[in-house]
Amino acid sequence: MKRFLLFLLLLLLILGGTAGGLYWSSAQVPEFYQAALQQQVAPEIRQQEAKDFVQHSMQIVNDVRNQEPLWSQEFSEQEVNAWLAEELHQKYNEWVPEGITDPRVHFEQDQVIVGFHLTLKKWSGIISLKFKPWLMKENRLVLELEQARAGLLPIPIDEVITKLIQEARAEGWQIEWSQMNEHDVLIVHLDRQDSDLPDLTALKVEPGLFQIAGKANDVPKQ
Repeated sequence: MKRFLLFLLLLLLILGGTAGGLYWSSAQVPEFYQAALQQQVAPEIRQQEAKDFVQHSMQIVNDVRNQEPLWSQEFSEQEVNAWLAEELHQKYNEWVPEGITDPRVHFEQDQVIVGFHLTLKKWSGIISLKFKPWLMKENRLVLELEQARAGLLPIPIDEVITKLIQEARAEGWQIEWSQMNEHDVLIVHLDRQDSDLPDLTALKVEPGLFQIAGKANDVPKQ
């Protein structure tokens, strides 16, 4: 009986330690996210960086509207994060799902990491998604998900992907869900016949920088 009680006590300690370790892991803050939040930037500089992001985005819009044969643009990590901090919640809060705050991005070689604070009824912490965006061919955008974590703990996101695909298809987008390189991938078809979207021809991610390029959509309007 004493041996059984001792075994039971040890089992409870192990299970408790495992659960505590899992909770500790899920509550940790990724280094890139912590660095982004703690970055010391003067308010006027961050506001200007946010404006730079808007200007670069509007330049793409203008190029598309004016049917420019070729266009390209680049976005720095600093200006994207400045816009997320300065304008996303203030001007476009209806776009942000409930419970999500303080999104930030990090650009590495060929990879993008997105992090945000998620508050649920029974858990609050940092969710991070690491993916590789690339073009399978012109207008075939591939998002190769390499990592999804709550803190430092890997999490499954099959249900989220399924819901995302359902909502996107309801809006008329053609999206495939497949497996490549042992990762989940989303393949987004950007050449919608009923759309004025431009043709996306190039995409590149470097440390601190995201670049895209395209050309005018020559599909005749209906």
